[in-house]
Amino acid sequence: MMISITSGKGGVGKTSFAVNLALALSPEYRVLLVDADLGLANVDVMLSLAPQVTVRHVLLEGRSVKAAVVKSGYGFDILPAASGVVELVQPDSEMRGALELGLQELANEYDLLLFDTGAGISPVVLWFNCLAAYSLVIYTPEPTSITDAYALIKVLSRDYGQKNFLLLANQASEKEGEQYYAHLSRVINHYLGLSPYFLGSIPKDPELERSIRLQKPLLAHKRESKAARAILKIAEELKPFLQKEPLKAAARGV
Repeated sequence: MMISITSGKGGVGKTSFAVNLALALSPEYRVLLVDADLGLANVDVMLSLAPQVTVRHVLLEGRSVKAAVVKSGYGFDILPAASGVVELVQPDSEMRGALELGLQELANEYDLLLFDTGAGISPVVLWFNCLAAYSLVIYTPEPTSITDAYALIKVLSRDYGQKNFLLLANQASEKEGEQYYAHLSRVINHYLGLSPYFLGSIPKDPELERSIRLQKPLLAHKRESKAARAILKIAEELKPFLQKEPLKAAARGV
């Protein structure tokens, strides 16, 4: 199973959520977290890791994708991105083909591949979302974040055949998250004919910011904090979706 963690707008907390979701699921699932912002690594930084082999060595030097996989130290594995490698910001079709083969190979060894994508509708973001069984779209209460989330969903569903969307409100109370989901889902249903599933909300929490500065997952730092409890609840909401691959329309090329 492959799931993308994505957003229309940057700065919504994708990487932090991805790291903590991987940790939350790791007791029951073999999880590989793929840093899918290929030229601007974030996951390894968030976990204070210094990988010797990254996706750069795979795509530019011909190393095997398995050689780049590293242990997170928290029960899940990571495929790290490169840092500041321009060629990987928008990889060409040959690179994407090689990476897809590598990811399919890894998918046989893990129960779940999580793609921590970049933001927006760039070709590489769309490509990772097309590979995924589900696109988990994160938004915040900011109007621009919600508008951009809709724009991403519209492009993916209309132009690339992705119909399976999960929504998550970050930096929002439970009530706020439900309100914004109700508005966003109405628009999506009216214009796109889709009914995305709402996984829940993650509230603002100073412990989350503290864990980021400490380069440590929140679930390992303060498991009883408000945001940590919300993430654990969201992980439980997600588990039924991991039992069976959904039907997908044939995706168009990116």
